[in-house]
Amino acid sequence: MKNQREKNNKGFSLVEVMVSIGVILVGFTGALTLINRSIAFHDLAYSRLTASYLAQEGIEIVRNLRDKNIINDQEWNNGLNSGTYQVQYNSPSLSLYTGENLLLDSVSGVYTYDANENTRATRYNRRIEIQVISPDEIQVNSIVHWSNRGGDFEINVEDHLFKWL
Repeated sequence: MKNQREKNNKGFSLVEVMVSIGVILVGFTGALTLINRSIAFHDLAYSRLTASYLAQEGIEIVRNLRDKNIINDQEWNNGLNSGTYQVQYNSPSLSLYTGENLLLDSVSGVYTYDANENTRATRYNRRIEIQVISPDEIQVNSIVHWSNRGGDFEINVEDHLFKWL
């Protein structure tokens, strides 16, 4: 009799196995949720950083156009009229805004509007808004818009450029 009782106590019951599987599944689900959210936050942080750089680049390009006017003995705000524009790093002047997204050149790592075999579409759209405040001041807004994981995001960098000579 004693030998038969020991035989029956040597395993797990079906209920114990089901509870164990349930605990393991809850643990895995929590870990996978944490990993998914971490990836989403990383992607959002990367997108915001890239958009911030693109917005600042837009301001710098307009500032370079102003400085080029001064160096070439032209009126400081020549070509910097009120309106909505798009620019890329090597723009000799402002182009009217068309709403197209920037392309990334995989060889040079530069964002551009010039399509070639090395460029691929990005999620970023940059527009430059210029408003003439006075004969000696213009307001420049560089706005980068993008969509990421079902959400729409926008970064707006503003600067005021002056006639400094």
